[in-house]
Amino acid sequence: MESAATRRPPELRRPRQVSLSTLLGIATFILTGTAVAVAAALTVASTTMQQATGILGDAVENVRLADRLQVDLFLDAHPLSRSAWADGSEAISTFQEREHELRNGLAEAHRYVSSPEEGSVLDDAERRVDAYLAGRRSAGAGGPAASPATRAPAVDELAFDGAFKALDRLVEINLDQARASQALVARLGRRATAAGFAAAIFFIAGASLVLLSARRLVYGPIVAIQEAIGRYGAGDRAARAPLVGPRELGDIARAFNSTAQSLERQREAQFAFLGGVAHDLRNPLSALKVSVSLLNLGGPPPDPRVHRTMAIVGRQVDRLERMVGDLLDASQIEACKLELRIEERDLRELAQEAVELYRPVSPEHPIELSLPAAPVLVRCDATRIEQVLNNLLSNALKYSPAGGQVDVAVHLGEGGAEIAVRDRGVGIHPTDLAHLFEPFRRLKASAGAIPGTGLGLAVAKRIVEAHGGRLLVESEAGAGSVFRVELPRAS
Repeated sequence: MESAATRRPPELRRPRQVSLSTLLGIATFILTGTAVAVAAALTVASTTMQQATGILGDAVENVRLADRLQVDLFLDAHPLSRSAWADGSEAISTFQEREHELRNGLAEAHRYVSSPEEGSVLDDAERRVDAYLAGRRSAGAGGPAASPATRAPAVDELAFDGAFKALDRLVEINLDQARASQALVARLGRRATAAGFAAAIFFIAGASLVLLSARRLVYGPIVAIQEAIGRYGAGDRAARAPLVGPRELGDIARAFNSTAQSLERQREAQFAFLGGVAHDLRNPLSALKVSVSLLNLGGPPPDPRVHRTMAIVGRQVDRLERMVGDLLDASQIEACKLELRIEERDLRELAQEAVELYRPVSPEHPIELSLPAAPVLVRCDATRIEQVLNNLLSNALKYSPAGGQVDVAVHLGEGGAEIAVRDRGVGIHPTDLAHLFEPFRRLKASAGAIPGTGLGLAVAKRIVEAHGGRLLVESEAGAGSVFRVELPRAS
């Protein structure tokens, strides 16, 4: 016993299709998320680089201050500098100025401290400089009445060396910090550059992936649906759109397939109805044709008016018989019941028989026949190919109302055999040319003036295609037409 899932139609058993909006949302989410992540990483890198750059600036400024403090300290302690003082008051003034500069420099250096280690080194330097300055003050700067020895007291070398080395350590640690910050900035710069390149490559790859996915998931199904619609419009009634791609496109394809199937069912019903009508008309037409033939046989000659009337009736009966035959052929072709009796025939003979049949029909239309010297053998149903040639010659005469020559030529090519029927009639407008072989299609310029059902060419084309050949047409409005029947050669 079949399950409910097994009994479902094939379309319902297909996996659920993803909607186009979902695909676009996923692509947008991936690209946007990546952009946000890259932007956040670049922001963090930029912030870190700014901090490292600030540390580097502070280190440079502290090195400058430490160098200036060392110079001031050296000038204060150097004997030559102190011997150049003119008197005690100037010595006191110069000592106070240097002390003020040293303390201001140390206070300013605190503003650029960027690490606890640097802060401890600066505090140690500040204590040692204070110890040096305290020793200088205790030794005395000298006064106006002081002796030269008092005016230039000796410097505590240990305090000076301690203060000078402390400032050296401050310079060294700031240089170390500057080098570390510089290396960090360089490293972050390289990483930012690499991240930029990686982001660019990722976005290019992501955009390419999105485009390729869109081509496969969206553009490909759209082209497939377009091709199916084009084939259906060109006469391929079996053309159906594939149910692929996003759900929206699947809905479009499903709607087209449903419409095409509905039209096909209507078409089959139409031809089945016409076939039934044609079949029902054949019997009374046959009886009517026999009756007309019997009236023309034997007995005294009828009145001329009766004779003309009977001739008109006979021609109309023949016309009705051909129309009924076209309807029956069309219904058989649509039902795939066209029977072919294949045999090997010389295409030259078939063309010659058709030309001889139509030469007496219209004297104002001379028919010229061109045949090759060698036989042109094809495997075909001779009756059906004669039906095709009769239709083409009949159309050539009907659509050349002002007369004109009709050319029939048989050619033997490498791929097959060809019969060409050329007229010099009204021709076919380009808008009619695309729909020429559709059933019940009549030329707009002659639909009311020239009798016919519009089935002859449709039936002829299907007969030729059933033989594995092609029926082609070349035409120009006002310059005539040429129809080419291409058939495969007998092997």
